Amino acid sequence: MIFFQILIFIVSIVLISISFSGFGKLLSSNSNKYFSLNIFLGYLIISSIITLFHFFFKINLFLSVIIFALGLLLFFYNNKINFFSFLKVKNIHYVVIILLLIPIYLSQKYHEDFGYYHLPYAIGLIEEKIIFGFANIDKPYVYNSIWLNLYSIFFLSDKNFNFLTLPTFLLFLNFITFSVGQVISKNKVENSDYFLIITLFYFILKFTRISEFGFDLPAIIFSILSIYYFIKFSEANLYEEKKEYFFLNSAFAIFSILIKLSTLPLILLPIYLFFKNFKNLNPYVFNLKFCFIYVFVIIFLIQQFIYSGCLFFPTNFTCLNVSWFNEENLKLSNELQLVNKSYFHVAKEIYSPDEYLKNFNWLIFWLKRNFIEITEHLLTIVFPIILFFIFLKKKKKSSFLFKEKFILYFFLVIGFLFWLNFSPVYRFATHLFVTLVFVVLIRYLMNKKFSKKIFLFFIMIFIFFNFSKNILRLVETDDIFIGIKTIENKYVLNEKNQNQIIKIYRPDVKKNSINSWQGRLCWNTPFICSYYKLEVKKKNSYLVIKKLKE
Repeated sequence: MIFFQILIFIVSIVLISISFSGFGKLLSSNSNKYFSLNIFLGYLIISSIITLFHFFFKINLFLSVIIFALGLLLFFYNNKINFFSFLKVKNIHYVVIILLLIPIYLSQKYHEDFGYYHLPYAIGLIEEKIIFGFANIDKPYVYNSIWLNLYSIFFLSDKNFNFLTLPTFLLFLNFITFSVGQVISKNKVENSDYFLIITLFYFILKFTRISEFGFDLPAIIFSILSIYYFIKFSEANLYEEKKEYFFLNSAFAIFSILIKLSTLPLILLPIYLFFKNFKNLNPYVFNLKFCFIYVFVIIFLIQQFIYSGCLFFPTNFTCLNVSWFNEENLKLSNELQLVNKSYFHVAKEIYSPDEYLKNFNWLIFWLKRNFIEITEHLLTIVFPIILFFIFLKKKKKSSFLFKEKFILYFFLVIGFLFWLNFSPVYRFATHLFVTLVFVVLIRYLMNKKFSKKIFLFFIMIFIFFNFSKNILRLVETDDIFIGIKTIENKYVLNEKNQNQIIKIYRPDVKKNSINSWQGRLCWNTPFICSYYKLEVKKKNSYLVIKKLKE
């Protein structure tokens, strides 16, 4: 039975990938050539459709079917595709890679934030159209991620959420095959290819569990793509190529920021390219593709305002005094800093919260708590590429040229300072550490003679490592299935609320004690799930939620 389910699952991810690629063709100048690139671009278009649609309607299964069907039509329109041509011997490594990564999705353990706000957020989108003051339900909703909007079209009937993590898994799968294809499709390997190789090795070795696939990973993947196309821009000689790479660098940087605000310094790269090449790029930024990006950003900012009363992550100068605005949200930045800078351990016995954040008092405590984790990740990035370097032969004539290395150095300095100041958690800066290793090692790598056979050998070894870890996990699992291990939390009415418009629930912590700390989370509790005292009103068929003082 499970083998039949896996077969259906493989067919499903192929069809969904084709659908995403169909939408991506609308933004791609090379629509017939780069299937994987179009999938990345498809994420942008589908995210904007869902976000805009939710302004007026609930997200439902019918909409999901329409979106996926439309994507398929766009893909096949005026294209003659022979899928059997893909199943050539030279493409067999793609098939093997995809098949060996499928076990990641089987009997998956939830991400730690999944039941906290990923799933409840998605339930909110399918049970109600956009809610004014949505951020007042819980703190994680104060800054919404565009990635969570995507989750809502992956519900099956009866709120079955086994496929909610599928967009992230598909993105990971597509990034692996895209990167391999970019590297082996050329006769001459360039700086940008080594950037992908370093990332590839690290991703395959590190991301072996679905519990490691929060929406930090999508933000990191699109950050990596943005940096990759920044490097590609410096390598291109043709004006049309440079324009396309500039668009991709800009679009992926912006999308990454909308997924995770911690990637904000990425915007420096397209800004630098624009002003350095002002004469050539100035007319291009009014192109229809760029206009889509501007509209996309505006749609996201409107959603953020409707949720929180602020156009951007709550700051005084972007917030308006609307009825659903909550001043407490302005303090959230400091609260997040305290968590990310390891305050709630030994340090809370020594410093007050304000004292801890001043004069780098937090640094020594943060280092003690994070040094081992960062070191382990750095070794996972560095060791495989050093091993790969050893296997390569030295070039007879070395030729190394990296035109934009100084701006990458500057970007890394700003990026790490921003990261340390606001959110020094390793997973928020993965793209920075990968880029750091790249700029340090690229000169040595480019002095080696690249070998496709050795590269594919390393890829397959690492893929088998990933596969074996998941097979060992599945052997110890009682039930093998496609989807997410769920937590069955009981819930009760929130006694703090007496709203007649809509019922408000909270987890029944006593009955859920068997689920440990997960028992305190909402999981798939009916919407609205909140511990807060809320005032809910209805105006023009829209819910307006205000948080009340207790």
